[in-house]
Amino acid sequence: MTSHLYVVRAAGESILVVDDDPSVLGLMANVLSRAGHRVVTASSAAEAIGVVEHEEIMAVVTDINMPGGISGLELIDALHAKHPCLPIIPVTGAADESSLRGALDRGAAGFILKPFTAAELREKVNIALNRVLLTQVELRERLLAPTMASVLANAIEIRDSGMEGHTERLAALALELGRGRGLPDTELEALELGAVLHDVGKIGIPDSVLLKPAALTAEQRAVIETHVVIGDQMLAPLDLLESVRPIVLYHHERWDGAGYPDGLAGPEIPLLARIVAVADSIEAMSGQRPYRPPLDRSGVIEQLAEGRGSQWDPEIVDLALALLGSGQLQFGPNGIQLLDP
Repeated sequence: MTSHLYVVRAAGESILVVDDDPSVLGLMANVLSRAGHRVVTASSAAEAIGVVEHEEIMAVVTDINMPGGISGLELIDALHAKHPCLPIIPVTGAADESSLRGALDRGAAGFILKPFTAAELREKVNIALNRVLLTQVELRERLLAPTMASVLANAIEIRDSGMEGHTERLAALALELGRGRGLPDTELEALELGAVLHDVGKIGIPDSVLLKPAALTAEQRAVIETHVVIGDQMLAPLDLLESVRPIVLYHHERWDGAGYPDGLAGPEIPLLARIVAVADSIEAMSGQRPYRPPLDRSGVIEQLAEGRGSQWDPEIVDLALALLGSGQLQFGPNGIQLLDP
């Protein structure tokens, strides 16, 4: 029996469909054509491999039991050898359990049992395409978000040479505190980005206030406190940084409710913002400022103990004190340093 191949394309995305039964191929071609896809045929699995080499294929639907040449299982191996992340959906009869198991063991993305309905075929293909597209979007965001965060953070540090390296040191400490709190990887990623971007709103604060080499007046303090709202507004149009907005907006709230901008108290304050608040304060205490010299280790411990349960979340303070007590958190000429545990 002659083997045929269909390449299906929708919105610039191609799907490879392979089966040695012309009636099945005709059925799939009709279903996929009605769904708006472009269908192209080929005569063998070997030809299918050639198509993948010359076209951008987003997903594959293949029969498992194809006689002669290259079998369906061998086709999966051949395609994954060159495209490991390519979703491949095997089509098989219900009685062919061993072949199905072999396909899944080779990394097949689900399966279709014969006889199948048009709705089942469309659903399996759409799931495979959506999974690929979602993975691509997530990858772009994972690569772009840190780059964008670094650019925005650098814009602040360039304005104030005394802040050079501040966000990098703060982010390292915030991550260590987050790990101590047992946060999952997804929250640690948001925590790191939020720590880097926590003061991004200071871009909108005048130099006369931001860089004043003395204590601020009440009016100037009110101006600088607007940086959290400015930062939140800056990030609002950027969907890929949505998870860090609560950190930017609320990292100056206090455990006792006396912070800004909304006077949140205790657990009302988002956890990641509470972690950044402690890390930011420690980094600020240990650094040189125009209006005061840096605090030493004992001075930082004293300040943390004094603000525990009033300014900061006591649990996060305890984690920071444990890092200080173990010697993992130290102070160098350029601020805090974290040693490997």
